[in-house]
Amino acid sequence: MLIVGEIHTALLPHSRPLTPEEARAALSLAVGETVVQWARPVPHTASPTLLHGVDCRLPLGPKPDSHHTEEDDRNGSLRAVGSVASRAVLTGGQLLQGSAWASVSLSPQPRRMPWSYYLAKPGTLETIGKFDARRLAEGYLVAENRADRAKLLDTAAVARHSIHDVLARPMFDQRPPIKTGSTRLRWAAVTDPATGEAVAFRLAGNDRRRLSMITGPVDPERVAAAAEDLAVHDWLLTAVAARIALAKIGEDSRHTLRTLRPVVDHLLHLWAAGARTSPDLGFMWDALERRPGLTRQWTTMTERVRSQIDYGAADLSAQILDMLEQRQRQGGGSGSFYRS
Repeated sequence: MLIVGEIHTALLPHSRPLTPEEARAALSLAVGETVVQWARPVPHTASPTLLHGVDCRLPLGPKPDSHHTEEDDRNGSLRAVGSVASRAVLTGGQLLQGSAWASVSLSPQPRRMPWSYYLAKPGTLETIGKFDARRLAEGYLVAENRADRAKLLDTAAVARHSIHDVLARPMFDQRPPIKTGSTRLRWAAVTDPATGEAVAFRLAGNDRRRLSMITGPVDPERVAAAAEDLAVHDWLLTAVAARIALAKIGEDSRHTLRTLRPVVDHLLHLWAAGARTSPDLGFMWDALERRPGLTRQWTTMTERVRSQIDYGAADLSAQILDMLEQRQRQGGGSGSFYRS
């Protein structure tokens, strides 16, 4: 079986974190359905799962003996019919995600069936034609670069739909505490008990990432949750690195303090790598902590941020003392800086 998905992550356009009650109200996307919340280690809220019916094409990657590139539409595609699951996720009351996923398998029927058949299998796509999970995974991960992408499964649109549903609420003041961008993670997991577990994660541009996995039998929603967990922490790394680059460290202490202080106030406490990942997918974090070493990178950056806050505050204090001493000398006073 193949499981595919996409996650968009961005900072909520609000000046402060939402309370648990506010988060529950913001993510109540379906009447009568339950919003799930966790308090530890970081507040986490997930909307009800919604379903989106699709009848589209799934791209294939190149055959082993082919000279075509992964993005070449000559690799072909398969028809897929069924539904894609989606939800909105809020971490720490501030980091909003739109997540979409679906399991993909070969249809036991040689033709398209009525919608009632597919509705009985929520979050599942069935392909009509020869099924090759690895080629489908390869093609899906680079589908946005193909010339025929308009005909292909658009999980990006489904993920954005969840975000738009949340942001349509009138409860946000549109004053985010930090100006940051968004990131997109497209992922594919092949469930193959006959081979060992494996994971590959790479950057595909300033805001795009790709994750591929080989796992044993696993629930698709658990894979989606693990990918959401990774997407949150990748966004944190990206956002903090961007703020450090803007901080003019060593040039202007006041600007450095103004730039980095919101990072301390709003982001540093959100790191909890692997907290939302189930034990049967723990190998993903084990591999990523070895290389590229996400937590090591986070620790290095956060130590730099804190040290610059400390150095900047000390430098500004020294400048204030110098100014007071200069005023005292100019006023001809002595002893204390303050006179009654």
